[in-house]
Amino acid sequence: MKVFLEDAMQEKSKMELERRDMEWWMRRRQLPSHLKQRVRLYERQNWALMGGEDEMELIKDLPEGLRRDIKRFLCLELIRMVPLFHNLDDLILDNICDRVKPLLFIKNEKIIREGDLVQQMVFIVQGRIKTSQNLSKGVVATSTLGPGGYIGDELLSWCLRKPFINRVPTCSATFTCIEPTEAFGLDANHLRYVTDHFRYKFVDERLKRTIRYYSSNWRTWAAVNIQLAWRRYVVRTRRAVNRVSEEDGGSNRMLRQYATIFMSFRPHDHLET
Repeated sequence: MKVFLEDAMQEKSKMELERRDMEWWMRRRQLPSHLKQRVRLYERQNWALMGGEDEMELIKDLPEGLRRDIKRFLCLELIRMVPLFHNLDDLILDNICDRVKPLLFIKNEKIIREGDLVQQMVFIVQGRIKTSQNLSKGVVATSTLGPGGYIGDELLSWCLRKPFINRVPTCSATFTCIEPTEAFGLDANHLRYVTDHFRYKFVDERLKRTIRYYSSNWRTWAAVNIQLAWRRYVVRTRRAVNRVSEEDGGSNRMLRQYATIFMSFRPHDHLET
């Protein structure tokens, strides 16, 4: 009991010291109050989940074999929770485990904004993320991603594109955390390494269908097309009931709908052969 209490007191002292250092730095840099609140919230969540420790930093100096086995123990089950990785070989999963890093996002945090360069794929383990994508005429398409979803499928297309282009793609939507979210990330260069060495698996038909099903870009495109198809059906039904009243405005509405469907981009990726 004495040893336990001493450990608890040491951890509390460490937490208070780091918090004091952070508060001093925020005062020195004169951060506005809303940024201070976000920093404090992140620190609280980080301590609650990880005890304030960076696990990857702790094991980085261990021998390579030992470090790989520890990361496999820590990450393998989380990686297997992602539907995109369900059918991958153990060798591929080992390579992914060795390269991923744990991530934590607070509520209302923007993970990436529309137009930003995509530097990593983010795989959601716990929490929910809202997707916002600007379409034509000021319309904004929104959807929600939960555990098993992922962000940055543009990188997957970038890695598998032939011929390869060095410049990383830009993000097509803004991703905002609805609630505190745990995830892990795979950097662009690491993702390229995995796809280059195991390309045979990433062109598998089953994996192609899984990628499209969980892709936020393809989901948004599909949702827009379904909504437009429903609206066209409603217009045709009303025209059949009262053809005269619909005759004047029907053509204009149809033109607007077709303009929307052509202006809302269809994702083009390595899945298109």
